[in-house]
Amino acid sequence: MSGTHPVCPIDGTGGLALDAYGILVAVAALIVTYGLFSGAPLARYVTGPMVFTAAGFGLAALWFDSSAATLDRSEIATEAMQLLAEFGLAILLFTDAARINPTHLRAGEGLPARMLLIGLPGTMALGLLIAWAFFPGDPWWSLALIALILAPTDAALGQSAIANPDMPEFVSQTLNVESGLNDGLALPPILIVLGIAAGNDGSGGFASGAATMAGHLILGPLAGIVIGYGGGWLIRRAVQRHEMTRLFQRLSAPALAIVAYAGAEAIGGNGFIAAFAGGLMVSVTLHRAASAQRLEDFAVAEANILISALFLLFGALIVPIGMDHWDLAALGYAGLSLTVIRMVPIFLSLIGTKLDWSTTMLLAWLGPRGIASVLYLLIALQALGGETPDRLVSVVSLTVFISIFLHGLTATPFAALYLAKRRKSGKHVK
Repeated sequence: MSGTHPVCPIDGTGGLALDAYGILVAVAALIVTYGLFSGAPLARYVTGPMVFTAAGFGLAALWFDSSAATLDRSEIATEAMQLLAEFGLAILLFTDAARINPTHLRAGEGLPARMLLIGLPGTMALGLLIAWAFFPGDPWWSLALIALILAPTDAALGQSAIANPDMPEFVSQTLNVESGLNDGLALPPILIVLGIAAGNDGSGGFASGAATMAGHLILGPLAGIVIGYGGGWLIRRAVQRHEMTRLFQRLSAPALAIVAYAGAEAIGGNGFIAAFAGGLMVSVTLHRAASAQRLEDFAVAEANILISALFLLFGALIVPIGMDHWDLAALGYAGLSLTVIRMVPIFLSLIGTKLDWSTTMLLAWLGPRGIASVLYLLIALQALGGETPDRLVSVVSLTVFISIFLHGLTATPFAALYLAKRRKSGKHVK
């Protein structure tokens, strides 16, 4: 890749080169194009992630002569991609956590808490068990990474259902809270397994690796708590004194995320855990404050530019690499990941509630895999380098690829069926 040219670069074959400039132009053009019909009925079925992923895959075919042969993992290991993945994940974790109202965890019979504390660990455990059954010859840590990386959900892929004005508030709220927190809760075990996997090369002793991991897990949250609480307090105070504009209230979200990330890394902590902890502290500090709405505005506006770019890169770089290793075993696991592995633990977590069967089914189905899994895969690729198992890239990329289109296409009709059933049973829609 040649990302230093001020004009659109040309590769050795006379075609466009896939670098930062080309990606930026593609994202900008797609945002305008998709925006033209984003409010039309078609957009309920053709979602933004579907458009950007498909466009990325199409651009990769164009740029690389319709072949993934010229692509390798060095395309992902560049400094630009590393920064995008790291800061993108930090901002995602921070904004997801900062958007959560702490009281929502207890709302509706504690549905979000049940799905996070019972459903999420159950999904991880069942995912590992089924991965071991499907791929018995693979290293245990590779199987664990498959299960852990595919555990978080992305509510944005089912947004047409969640944002439906007729959808009961407790359903939308539960799915948003679950999606906002499960990516951060999945992070520590992913980091632990990555640390063990990276240590298999014998470059460091167990004691050294354990000390490093302990520093990540202790100093990371500490830095996030201090920076998140302090930053939130300063923002709240400035807003109360009418000294901070709405624009800079919005911009404070990515700024605090990066400060928390960098602060933790500077003292030997993990920046991603710090970003998540910082977002939680901001949520607590700004609870019910007007400035909390500005953070929400950022998360649904400016952050979508970053997310759109990441979906395009997923289609352009990760899918072509992963599809070389797609097989029936990967397809079978992907199908189970989106159904049994997700839905059975959610069913179990909701036992004892007063939910009807249709609501339980909807909550279990709307657990798509999206940007968090993509970013965690990028982090794994960068941490493991050439030691990254092909199986990990294959299964994760295929599962996310299927989920983007499957959940995007089914969210609206499934929501319509659910709402029609509620009306027929005489229940209030809202």
